[in-house]
Amino acid sequence: MQTEYTSLQSAKDAAGGVSSRNSKMPGSSFALSPTKCKVGSKLAKVPGSVCAKCYAMTSERMYPSVRQGWLSNYLAATKMIEENPAQWAKAMAYQVARHALKSGEPFHRWFDAGDLQSVAMLDAIIAVCLLTPNIKHWLPTRELTFVKASKRPVPTNLVIRISSTMVGDLPRNAPNTSTVHSHGQTFVGKPCPSTTAEHRALNGGKPCCGPCRACWDKSVPNVPYPLH
Repeated sequence: MQTEYTSLQSAKDAAGGVSSRNSKMPGSSFALSPTKCKVGSKLAKVPGSVCAKCYAMTSERMYPSVRQGWLSNYLAATKMIEENPAQWAKAMAYQVARHALKSGEPFHRWFDAGDLQSVAMLDAIIAVCLLTPNIKHWLPTRELTFVKASKRPVPTNLVIRISSTMVGDLPRNAPNTSTVHSHGQTFVGKPCPSTTAEHRALNGGKPCCGPCRACWDKSVPNVPYPLH
């Protein structure tokens, strides 16, 4: 039996909470504790890796409420996906759709903190995308093993970007990727403009997407992010 959700709170309590409080991006996002990253938690200990100075881990250390929220998301999501992935997809789709309607921004990012936990989680996310066909989803991940192991076709409204592991790496062998480069390093593609003065001016001096939506665009093979 599938539960029908009638409020954001009921869906959040069941499956973990979607948020629209990330001022850097349009639309909504979903985060898990970065301490639960499979690949990322190992990379965090490697100097020169893209996770060596993880902003999400810093946020968890500075703000206990953030740590608790992301951990709660992890516990709720992993439990429900194991027990009833279709129900989790319904709860998340309800939240994503409500946030898009309220903000007028039909864009969602998976894992502004954290990463995929399993093939089952990726398959459940694909189900969410199918339930929200008018919303564009962006899923950055370093869990290439899970992506390769999934047998479900990737919907047209979902961009899975395989993220680089080391600063200065060139794009990995995947249809859509993202990389990180420091000043003077070679990169492929048009750099993310979020740290430019023009975009910072739109967000009180902090980085933001502004009008750019390249990360959600399947026609953009690689998005190179300047290290900041």
